[in-house]
Amino acid sequence: MPFPPLLRYVLRRLAISCLVLLGISLIAFSMAYLLPSDPVTSRYPDITNEQRAEIRRQMGLDQPLPVQYARYMASVFQGDFGKSLGTGNSVAEDIRQRLPATLELATYGIVFGLVFGIPLGIVSALRRGRMTDHLLRVFNLGAQSIPAFWLGVVLIFFLYFQWRIAPSPIGRLSPMFSTPPAVTGFLTVDGLIAGKFDVAWAALRQLMLPAFVLGLGVVSPVARITRSAMIESLQEDYVTFGQALGLGFRYVILGDAFRGALVPIVTTVGFIIGNVFAGAAIVETVFAWPGLGRYAVTAITTSDMAPVCTCILLIASTVAITNLLVDLSYALIDPRIRHEYAR
Repeated sequence: MPFPPLLRYVLRRLAISCLVLLGISLIAFSMAYLLPSDPVTSRYPDITNEQRAEIRRQMGLDQPLPVQYARYMASVFQGDFGKSLGTGNSVAEDIRQRLPATLELATYGIVFGLVFGIPLGIVSALRRGRMTDHLLRVFNLGAQSIPAFWLGVVLIFFLYFQWRIAPSPIGRLSPMFSTPPAVTGFLTVDGLIAGKFDVAWAALRQLMLPAFVLGLGVVSPVARITRSAMIESLQEDYVTFGQALGLGFRYVILGDAFRGALVPIVTTVGFIIGNVFAGAAIVETVFAWPGLGRYAVTAITTSDMAPVCTCILLIASTVAITNLLVDLSYALIDPRIRHEYAR
């Protein structure tokens, strides 16, 4: 019995994604191999050359690159991503502990970017060529131009050191509070589930600044693509016809016009999700956020390449899955694309 067209499309995309991930793993592993730094020297700087050679032999670092890569991929397919030299734990265990922190930060950052970016884009399109449009475009340009690390340091300096408004950047939760039982991994949600509203509020306060810095990088591209897509959608015949019939603003603009602009907006959001996970490393480092980004940065500085390769694979997998979900969502948005998928 032949597979339905949509299922064939999904299977084909998954097969292509597996090949892409295989290529990314090869590039990441090769770059780690070609780096001038040595994980043995970084961890044991005072040992002799004979001791260094013996440790490299025990770790398998004296073998050729193809042999090391084959051994690494064999362990990956078995669910073993190696052991971190810095923490002494398995990489899988380290990721399991740090992934909820990155997911919570990325989720709040993306939600912040969408909540502000989409309305700004709609307003800019409706006020095209006017002062409001020019001011919003200047704001978008400025938001996109500000480096995340610089903005984070400035906010910490003024809001914490100078004015004592924000909490200290010491991670997800102040030591004054006990961590609630893990249900979702999001401390703001787990605190509410456990009925510890003070813990949820404390976790939210710790999250505000890093989520704002991360989300500000989402606002600009979302606003720009929403403006462009809405301007094109407002010129469609069905929007003009709805306005001629005297239909309400909400029905014509927020209904017909916005729905017609959803495809490029969803496409942009799909690309942004991958960028957010990759860019979270800078924000997590600045705010001492115990997530995957900071974990990868620490591993790079200590030449601990097993966590680095695993984090790269994880981010690449997130991008591949997100792009697939974005393509499938087109069928829910546009009936023409749904008909094309059915063919």
